[in-house]
Amino acid sequence: MLRICAVLALLAAVAQPAAAGVGQDIFNNQCASCHSLNGISTPSGPSLKGVVWRKIADRPDFAYSPALKALVGTWTPDRLDAYLKDAQAVAPGTSMFWIMSEREKRRAIIDYLQTVK
Repeated sequence: MLRICAVLALLAAVAQPAAAGVGQDIFNNQCASCHSLNGISTPSGPSLKGVVWRKIADRPDFAYSPALKALVGTWTPDRLDAYLKDAQAVAPGTSMFWIMSEREKRRAIIDYLQTVK
């Protein structure tokens, strides 16, 4: 039983960076035109550095839409997943227009964003 737990722990540790690598590629191809990861927001979107578990609409250097300002809480992985799937369903009227229907790609981006602190 101890060996099985050790193997599962090893697989989980290896899978996270692999998914994060895929997420980095997807982020660079589909998100980086509007969002930075350097901690400085662009005119098109807030920096996503440290976004996972950050309070929603909390960056002082970005003018968030009223729709995002009205949301309460933090960007949990599940909430980010829902937002990437259909931003208008989560925050009707948000300026975020891009959506991603493929769950695996959304999860890969979120896994990657969790590594960007």
